[in-house]
Amino acid sequence: MNVAALLTCHNRKRSTEQCLTRLFAQRLPRNVRLRAYVTDDGSTDGTFELLQSLAPRVVVIRGTGQLYWCGGMRRAWRAAARDDPDHYLLLNDDTLLEPDGVEVLLETAQAPDARRIAVGAIRDPDTGRLTYGGVRSASGNFEPRGEIEPCDTFNANAVLITRAVYCEIGMFHDAYTHAMGDYDYGYQARRRGIATVQTPRYVGSCRRNPLAGSWRDRTLTRAERLRILRSPKGLPFREWALYNRRNAGWRWPLRSVSPYVRVLLGL
Repeated sequence: MNVAALLTCHNRKRSTEQCLTRLFAQRLPRNVRLRAYVTDDGSTDGTFELLQSLAPRVVVIRGTGQLYWCGGMRRAWRAAARDDPDHYLLLNDDTLLEPDGVEVLLETAQAPDARRIAVGAIRDPDTGRLTYGGVRSASGNFEPRGEIEPCDTFNANAVLITRAVYCEIGMFHDAYTHAMGDYDYGYQARRRGIATVQTPRYVGSCRRNPLAGSWRDRTLTRAERLRILRSPKGLPFREWALYNRRNAGWRWPLRSVSPYVRVLLGL
């Protein structure tokens, strides 16, 4: 059984190294082979050289410096797909897996028709509290409770996608530059009747992205918040509108303008 871990990185050498060290230290069944496909999106801090030193366990794809997260993940995904693995492991390079994290994901992904997405529950390394994982439309992220539980979509910090799911859906939609690709993928899977489930326990750790410096940060001026909101790492309007049109039903026009109205009103 071949598992292809997909990552993209940019100037986070220490985080990337720690993530890959944990990945390759996984306790795995003897029949599981693990290989990483990593897009280095124009790093200048030695990340590219680090990745090259890890060959052949790591296949390095060089980016332009303008791919951002979704673009870099698509590059890594295409490279891995040429080797036709049994599973694709979407992994953020700031996420540290537990020693048996991949094994738990593999167990969670088992299904009679192989049409299942296993979402890893992720916690804060300091507090132990939930940060990322499965998402329910009505309530957001939820704590693991010792059993496999369904979700509507996911944060792709550590997510295992079977070959059968990839053959049906493909990879992230080409329209997304940085954000929204993982949420969109989960909703599209649900629409096709593909089960998306969260692991019964935590499989890794990652700190939540801070509010400070984002478009939600009310200490910034409206003009600065609007600039961040329109940037690739915010909610650029055309991408955000497409995402809502695909996933928000009849409310999509309202949802599309909502964050822009909130910023203009200082909310």
